[in-house]
Amino acid sequence: MRTRRHRDRHGRGLRSPLFLADVPARRRRSESFARVAAEEFARFRSQEPTLLAEVVLAIDAVPPASSTEPAFGRVFPATAHRLTHIVLYRRVIESHSSSDQRDSLIAEVVADQVEILRGA
Repeated sequence: MRTRRHRDRHGRGLRSPLFLADVPARRRRSESFARVAAEEFARFRSQEPTLLAEVVLAIDAVPPASSTEPAFGRVFPATAHRLTHIVLYRRVIESHSSSDQRDSLIAEVVADQVEILRGA
């Protein structure tokens, strides 16, 4: 078994983390995406607590392979064993938006999925 070599030129080790814990650059893209999506969903939940009380927000990287058309998100209706789920597809949303447009596209996708729930 090979051991992993670490870059440590002078034997002192890493002096400090590259970014501080509360700096946005330290967050991964998936964490940042989840935070924005949760904030948007919470905003809609506060506006319509009865409609969204039993709804769960989930984030997947990509749609399932069985999906025939590309989608930014999807609503999975409640069954006997699970609650209604709104699923956002992170990589699809990120690939269709620039970094400064991503948050507005997330808000738009969440709004679209809530509209689908209103009509269902």
